Amino acid sequence: MYLFQTDEEHQGDPGEGTETVVHHPNGVHLAGDMKEVYWGSSAAIVLFALIAWKFGPAIKKMVASRPERIQAELDAAKAARTEAEAALNASTADLPDVGAEEVRIRDEALETASRLKVDMVAKAKADAEALKTRGVADVANMKRQALTDLQDEVAIITRDATEAIVTEGLDEAAHAELIENYINQVGQLS
Repeated sequence: MYLFQTDEEHQGDPGEGTETVVHHPNGVHLAGDMKEVYWGSSAAIVLFALIAWKFGPAIKKMVASRPERIQAELDAAKAARTEAEAALNASTADLPDVGAEEVRIRDEALETASRLKVDMVAKAKADAEALKTRGVADVANMKRQALTDLQDEVAIITRDATEAIVTEGLDEAAHAELIENYINQVGQLS
């Protein structure tokens, strides 16, 4: 990677706008002074050696104990799984058999439906008998009423016919006498 500088920055001349490339002596990845590189590298090596010396046993112990910790977690997970399966089996054993329950419910429904059918048929027969009895009574009442109406009508026709025959056969004097007798009879009744 190169560092670009304009002529204005490098020389301070405001008039020129061309760019020039400036290279550092050791390139981009190394510092400008090699002594700095040696001392920095040495300090890093000493620092890593000190970390390895002080923290190395703790790191080895942690790495060595990791498989044991993982194995303990796996054993705990297996035990928890065994407990969960036992609890599942126990709760499943408490549940009723779904197929048997379905058959029982279906049988109850069929039995209830047949009882309802018998009850509905009996009720329909009873209602039909009640309607028939009421119809027979209504017909008898209508027959009596028709006979009564017929008797009244025959009586009216007979009276009118008799009256017509009697009034035609009477003369004026007999007619006046009948009226007077009728008025007297009505007067005596009151």
